[in-house]
Amino acid sequence: MRSTFVRTLAGAAATVLVASVASAQAPSTAVLNVLEVRQLVARAEPADHARLERHFSALAFEHGREASRHAAMATAIGGNPNHPAPTASAHCARLAEINTQSAVTLRELARHHAALAGGMPSTTPDNAGRFENGEGAPAPTDDELRVMAARAKTPSDHRALQEYFVTLALRYEAEAADHGTMAGAYRGNANRRGGDPAVHCDRLVKLLREAADEARAAAARHDD
Repeated sequence: MRSTFVRTLAGAAATVLVASVASAQAPSTAVLNVLEVRQLVARAEPADHARLERHFSALAFEHGREASRHAAMATAIGGNPNHPAPTASAHCARLAEINTQSAVTLRELARHHAALAGGMPSTTPDNAGRFENGEGAPAPTDDELRVMAARAKTPSDHRALQEYFVTLALRYEAEAADHGTMAGAYRGNANRRGGDPAVHCDRLVKLLREAADEARAAAARHDD
């Protein structure tokens, strides 16, 4: 197995990318990052299943809380005939429904891993694969990546790291392509005024491509 040294991805790119968060509240300490989820699912030891049970239970709680919040917003907006965006009530109701469905799936997934942790047979719930692939889990921090890379020993550990960096590279490349398209559109607009936004887009394209190259280099370090 090759060296597990991981370079920090292009720092400049971090200034132009915004990380999504599942909640405005501080994340539960039971919630794993996306890479940890994939590693534990792949390793599948009893202790791993116990850790995953806590992770999915915490995510289920968060989704349930979000469902309640959106349901309350739907009711409040629907009861206000003077609201400037009356269709927002239906939007909030749909979000409440989606979060409720996710919470149900996550609770089933938590029970599934609790059973596996106890040595009992269990079948993965329907539509749960996306959560076992890391949906809803935060991205690892630079410090977490360095620690995980240093501790990676098994093929599944290195495979999880490789898949993470390849996915990251694909995301950067897609965003670079989007900004490249935007730059072309700005340059084709003869009526634009003020500063040239295409120059800004060009800079983002350069930064994102550099970040993609860094991510692919990191993935290669965990290739068999």
